[in-house]
Amino acid sequence: MSAGATPYDATEFGPVCPQPNYSKVVSEHTPKHVYDEDCLRLNIWTPVPDLQNPKRKWPVMIWFHGGWFQVGDPSQEASMDPTELISTGELQAVFVAVGYRLNVFGFLACHSLEESEGTSTGNYGLWDQRLALDWVHKHIEAFGGDSTNIYLAGRSAGAYSVLAQALYDFRSAGSDHFRSMVMYSNAIPTQPKTPQECEAQFEEICTYFDAPSSLSGVEKLQFLRGISARDLCAGIMNLGNHTFRPVTDDMFIKPGIFDYYRDGSFAREFKRRDLRIFIGEVLNEETLYAATNCPDANWESLQQQVANYYPLPTTQRLLQHYQPPKSDNKQDWADLFGKIVSDGQVRAPSRHLVKSLADNGVDMGNIWRYMIAYRLSFITEQIAPASFGVTHAMDRPIWNYSLTHGPTTEERKLMSAWIHDLCAFIHGIDGYSYGTSSPEQYKVMTGEGKIAIQNDPKWAELIGVMDLFSGQ
Repeated sequence: MSAGATPYDATEFGPVCPQPNYSKVVSEHTPKHVYDEDCLRLNIWTPVPDLQNPKRKWPVMIWFHGGWFQVGDPSQEASMDPTELISTGELQAVFVAVGYRLNVFGFLACHSLEESEGTSTGNYGLWDQRLALDWVHKHIEAFGGDSTNIYLAGRSAGAYSVLAQALYDFRSAGSDHFRSMVMYSNAIPTQPKTPQECEAQFEEICTYFDAPSSLSGVEKLQFLRGISARDLCAGIMNLGNHTFRPVTDDMFIKPGIFDYYRDGSFAREFKRRDLRIFIGEVLNEETLYAATNCPDANWESLQQQVANYYPLPTTQRLLQHYQPPKSDNKQDWADLFGKIVSDGQVRAPSRHLVKSLADNGVDMGNIWRYMIAYRLSFITEQIAPASFGVTHAMDRPIWNYSLTHGPTTEERKLMSAWIHDLCAFIHGIDGYSYGTSSPEQYKVMTGEGKIAIQNDPKWAELIGVMDLFSGQ
């Protein structure tokens, strides 16, 4: 501790970024936090010290939480506590969960922000993550971590963040601070919108809060800064453009992501750094997406909701491919929306990324794909309807090795066998065979509670769909 410094009480969780009620399905099961714009926090869990080897340094897993970039917290809810994973699950790694800015606070992008700040606009949440990565690399040895053995990990928006951080490091920063990537149920499907394409969103939020139209862009920004975080969050879901996402700012996210894949540059840098990737999905990704901000039963509403994720040209290509229902049944339209977004956020880009790596010479021993098709018995109808199947993020108790939820004896054996692969991946066990031999294969936790290597029946279809998202 430096001279004159006072100890900091880090025994309580800090505030979480203010956030709207983005997904009613999710918010029903989310604990209430203290919310504040002062939300840049790291929550750190460490293994019990090894008395036989007190100088031992542990691998480090940096965790970016999910939540559409709109909601979420750095593992502060009980179901995301990694204690059981680290100890009973034998991960034996330092686990660092990152709090970062979300929604309008982390991803508002417009020309007025460029004028006001004199820098690029948007992606503030990604810059927060980058600051956390640099801090961990510099200081984690004080917590028993090995700064040369850092893994980036995340689910959903957190997995998107892992890939965004890798792209930034490969194309701009060159810091080489991490060794591998763990990506649960997400990747980058299309070149993100430009700040210019987000101007309508900025103008909509200004109009919603009655900013005088006579104000300049910078003055409108100052007007918005005078509105409380609570009121901003309360208003977000009343907007048509209610989703704030990463943008192509030409600093953190550069143009030409998919050209960078296609010419082999991403794979070459991946190989040069001797990286590995653990990536996959659950069986019914689409059902949670279908239940979250789904459209009304008409084409205009469908286009609006899809355009909350993707630039207009991408949206138009998608709606030409995924034909709208001929009925006026809202569930039919919701199901189509869920399929479009789950194909786009999860299925197509994860396969495209794996194919890009394998086609450009990355050894299959460094590419581990998975699929979880088993629904744990304690996920009751009250938690999620049976019709949801094994939906997006329903694998959280498996990856967190959450025994406190009460899995059966057979389920605990299944979870232990499954999590053994993650432990082997994080610790880089020499000679460990994951079992897959081609990019079209993945390891599956089957609906019957078995673990098997299977061929991916959706591989060719989704590789083709990726052309729509990437604009090839």
